[in-house]
Order: sequence, then C-alpha cells, then structure tokens
Amino acid sequence: MKKFLLTVFALFTLAFVMLAMPVSAHAAPVNNFKITSGINTEKTSEITFDSTRVVSGTAEAGSSIAITIYEPTTVNGNTTYKYIRSYSITVGSSGIFSQNISLKEGKNYVVVAARKDGKYSEVRTTITRKNAVLKATLSQSIAVPGSSNW
Repeated sequence: MKKFLLTVFALFTLAFVMLAMPVSAHAAPVNNFKITSGINTEKTSEITFDSTRVVSGTAEAGSSIAITIYEPTTVNGNTTYKYIRSYSITVGSSGIFSQNISLKEGKNYVVVAARKDGKYSEVRTTITRKNAVLKATLSQSIAVPGSSNW
C-alpha cells in the first residue's frame, strides 16, 4: 500500500510540475498538430451535460498525445489542480488520433499535449459538466415562443 501511495504521489507531482511548467515560446510545434473535434479551440471553456467526450485531431505520425484531466480549485485567488486521469495515444501513419475521455461533474481542466522529437504543442480548456438534475429541470421549463403561458 505504501508503494502504491508513493507511486500515486509521484505521478501527481510529475503531472502538476508539467502543468505548471511554461512551454518555451521558442520550442518548435509538433507538425500538423490540431484538434479537429471534441474541444472548441476558439473557446477557453465549455459547458456540457455529457459524461464523455471524443477528442480527435491530427499530428505528425509517431507523435505522443497525452490528454490529462485535472480538477481546478480556486481558494483566495490561488488555483490548484488535482490530477483526475490521463490518456496516452501514439499517432499512427494516418496522422489522426481519437480518444474518448470521461468527464466528472463540475470543472474539468483538460490539457491535450503532443510531443515528438523535442517538439511540443498543447491545447488547454475547461469543460464544465453540469448534472442530470439540472438538465431535466431545464428541459421541463423551456417556454415555446408564441405560447399563451407567459
């Protein structure tokens, strides 16, 4: 049990250090790295009721893709990130990758990172998953335009 706890602590520490470490503006990006679905790269945050999301994209063949999910918590203006889970993919010869990820209720800070031959690229976003009770409540209280119940 002690060995397991030390391993979990080491993984959490490594993940946190990697998240906090700024990527050099001079580092070359991974060729053809792009998120094509599952994350809107034009937004810094999204809201969903879905418990899963399929993240797909492209990158240079042989690139290592890591999708890591953290739970952000802000106390007194200081944000910390609790490691939730991660997924690892190696891009095949097609240059396409796809991964189904699980989202917990609440905020999910998602980092999709690509690495190959010293090159690095990443996309970061927050996906907030709302609960099913809210979804049911909202679906029952939608007003139809032109209705006489106003």
